[in-house]
Amino acid sequence: MGKGTGSTRRFANIGQTLLVIGASLYPITYLVIALARLSYPFELEWMEGGSVVHVQRILDGQALYVTPSLTFIPYIYSPFYFYVSSLFAHVTGNGFLPLRLVSFLSSLGCLALIFMIVHKRTSSLYASFIASCLFAATFRISGSWFDLARVDSLFLFLLLAGIYTFDSPRRVTRSLVSPLLLFLSFFTKQTALMVGVCLVATALVTRRRFERLWFPLTFAVLLSGSFLIMNTLTDGWYMHYVFGLPGQHDVDYRMVVQFLTKDVAQLSIALCVAAIPFLRIGAAPNSKAGRIIQDILVFGSLFLVSLLSRIHVGGYDNVLMPVYAGIAIYFGIGLALSSKAIGGEAPLGSLLIVAIAIQFVVLFYLPGEEIPSAMDRQRGEKLEQLVSGLKGEVYMPDHPWYLGKLGKATQAHRMAVIDIARSSGFAQWGEILAREMVTAVAEKRYDAFILDVADYELLVPEFNTNYKLVESNLSGSEFHPVTGLDRRPSLLYVRRTVQPNGAPAAGRPGP
Repeated sequence: MGKGTGSTRRFANIGQTLLVIGASLYPITYLVIALARLSYPFELEWMEGGSVVHVQRILDGQALYVTPSLTFIPYIYSPFYFYVSSLFAHVTGNGFLPLRLVSFLSSLGCLALIFMIVHKRTSSLYASFIASCLFAATFRISGSWFDLARVDSLFLFLLLAGIYTFDSPRRVTRSLVSPLLLFLSFFTKQTALMVGVCLVATALVTRRRFERLWFPLTFAVLLSGSFLIMNTLTDGWYMHYVFGLPGQHDVDYRMVVQFLTKDVAQLSIALCVAAIPFLRIGAAPNSKAGRIIQDILVFGSLFLVSLLSRIHVGGYDNVLMPVYAGIAIYFGIGLALSSKAIGGEAPLGSLLIVAIAIQFVVLFYLPGEEIPSAMDRQRGEKLEQLVSGLKGEVYMPDHPWYLGKLGKATQAHRMAVIDIARSSGFAQWGEILAREMVTAVAEKRYDAFILDVADYELLVPEFNTNYKLVESNLSGSEFHPVTGLDRRPSLLYVRRTVQPNGAPAAGRPGP
């Protein structure tokens, strides 16, 4: 071996060490961000408060899937996340903490499972660790969502756990535990059904004798049993909310272009490495057909889960988490294969390390922007004081948990109302909700409205007659959610003849 070759190899080893150190900064950064946000008492994202209201209903012994009303409308998700969070809430008390804790622990589980899936396939600690770090690095481009009080991290954790146990050497685990985990993922967010169906197909094609039936049979029994039980318990509302409403969302096919040229393209280098296990199929005649089929179906289903969610109107960056997890897994497998193939070719190894390092640099973000400021907290506390000082009922549909926290009656989250209003199959219920609001305004049922946007004065003819705008900038220039829609309480309307503190207004009630 020549001197130059030895020097180049040492350079490659140093580069690999630096890559490990640099990549590890992403999971460490995420840990710091998540721990800093875990107990933040206000919303990190617009719909978090609605999730807390769901958990409160479970704690109060109330059903989730009920007739829509201004009082409550469930989100269009399966219920498992809310029930798991309610168990945590029994210990910590309800609020953002127990729900974020479930998501935080689930996100750590996702990182661990990506490591375990890659290591099972490659036995490479290096490739497995870098793959896990890559997924951690997608935290910002997938909406800073990992630790939020939303369903996504638990859904993905259970999905990856189902994929991992599908390859278990134990027959009981791969035939019974794996479909159970995939069902629970579906019972958290119904888009997991696509991955479950693809693994059912894999089992039918690749498993032998009676074992090929155990996985599909278990999954089918759990799935059909859940439909039967939930629909019976909810008088059919479960099916309406979990499948009926999402199925009527508008689709924007232009998002396919963004998905391919922006969302996935941000991981272009990782995607090239992830393609190696698939490109190797043609170059490896001895490759097992079952493994080839499974890889295509697993990665393809994760890709489609994100794509189909992305093209639905309103689909945010969080829907990219499954495809990013899929890229991270096959990136790790491709990294191990390429490192093994390169062997002593140190220059090629160094080039690969540089390319991967560039990928991590592309994903760089400023951690401070993901953590609410002290001013955000102060604004939130002032808002709470204002709401607690309002007498009587307050209508605050964009952030209903504030009311629940202060002992006031909560309402259906605006997003849930919008889902009803924009769905043709629920047109009659949208009309009922509209009439209910018109009646509430006409009867001056609420002493005050706190809104993010001024639309009720347009939707309800008598709104301006019965309510007066007294503040149009409640949150100032701060109190932004760190992710999702930039929605925050801005407008305060009070019932005419009633001031914000509940005292009778002097003089004329206003224009």
